[in-house]
Amino acid sequence: MPVVRSVELGSDGAHADKGWEERVISEEELERIAEKDPDLSPSAARGILARLNVRARYYIAEDIKAKRVLRVPYDFHKFKHWTPMPGNLPELAQLPKSVLIVKSIPFLGWYEKGLLVGDTEVCIGKSRGSTKAGVYRIDTKMAEAVSLKYNNAYGEPAPMPWAMRIYEHVWVHAGDVSSGYCSHGCINLPIMPAMALFNWADTNTVVLILDSLETIRKFFKSNGSNCLLFPDTCRKSRVSRR
Repeated sequence: MPVVRSVELGSDGAHADKGWEERVISEEELERIAEKDPDLSPSAARGILARLNVRARYYIAEDIKAKRVLRVPYDFHKFKHWTPMPGNLPELAQLPKSVLIVKSIPFLGWYEKGLLVGDTEVCIGKSRGSTKAGVYRIDTKMAEAVSLKYNNAYGEPAPMPWAMRIYEHVWVHAGDVSSGYCSHGCINLPIMPAMALFNWADTNTVVLILDSLETIRKFFKSNGSNCLLFPDTCRKSRVSRR
């Protein structure tokens, strides 16, 4: 089922409707929330905080214990099905499947004929330009890939589970999401969304990387002749020229 977009962020990820504030939250508060709504267990609430703070759940647990300031919803109920991603993109209606990555949030959503069917917080390149905006496609899928450029903490090739290459040395894969900008250029996803996306996506699935949602209409307009994005339009154009 499509993800419900119940609370919106601004194009830069800011709280456009004041849906959250920055403050410390305790496990006791999460327990009180769960008492009022069984669907909002402490684990579910930490999941909401993870998405809102673009940080893996285990880091959120550490942050709560250390009394670090986090983005906290005024009302957790409104964030049960929250996503910053557009729920419907008519420009993608020609594509059976497509993936959209927005660098400024940063978040990833996957779409079927322009309708959002899944999403997740992600980590992208920590240096400017290391994850390049553009239109790509998945050209390789490897469930158990390892990096040929970077090592893990033990000096071994860094694992890249559920990996899908989109250009050069940039892959979408499961990885540690310590913040929204923590990779060398790859797009890192939490393990469960990475598995779901890997199993859903096909080789040749189109992947769009945008700098921000604010630029999305301009992006589609400037890529109006891109046959990866608009295959039906390109086919009709070729036929009319014959």
